[in-house]
Amino acid sequence: MSKTVRILLFVCVLGLACSSGAMVMVLLNRQNAPQVEPVSVRDYGLVILPFNLTDHNGDAADESALRGQWTVVDFIFTNCVGACPVMTARMSEAAEALADTSVRFASFSLDSKRDTPERLREFAGSYGIDLDRWAFYTGDDEQTRTMVADGLKLIVDDEDTNELTLDDGSTMKNIVHPTRYFLVNPDLEIVGLYNSGDPAEVARLVQEVTEFMAED
Repeated sequence: MSKTVRILLFVCVLGLACSSGAMVMVLLNRQNAPQVEPVSVRDYGLVILPFNLTDHNGDAADESALRGQWTVVDFIFTNCVGACPVMTARMSEAAEALADTSVRFASFSLDSKRDTPERLREFAGSYGIDLDRWAFYTGDDEQTRTMVADGLKLIVDDEDTNELTLDDGSTMKNIVHPTRYFLVNPDLEIVGLYNSGDPAEVARLVQEVTEFMAED
């Protein structure tokens, strides 16, 4: 074997040894690295705050209507032409998929001026919603916005540059609002967040609420 060949073989062996040593060091460092627990939605401290509103039947309602049960919640207004129709349609899909469970649904209006109990019943009817399982709430908009801002750490605001033309020819400012679904546990804590813009999120919501209820 020539000297050149011996040198090349030595370099190759040395390279393999260094690579093996580096791999061992990586594995050792991984084993010694502190294990970080994954953050759950519950760790964010989001909650449904106390409220005093009116339901779709015109009856007074407060947070006790949600306490003690699992509830999927969203925030909408019935004249919304953007996200709200999709939100309601996909939440209806979740309600259908969970028809054999005790899960309840709740939609909070952000436009009490127009979303009267009568209007909310009409809106629910257009989607074939079972009002025995799905409640709609309206009332003091400032209170509902506080629920979003302080309880859910999100934003509701009137969009000055975008006006909606209603069926009667009048106009209103568009309302910027959360487009997520919130899974609320019996203690009124938010334990799940779901993007209404993604159809796959409905399946994840159904799966997770089923799992949560099985553990409860």
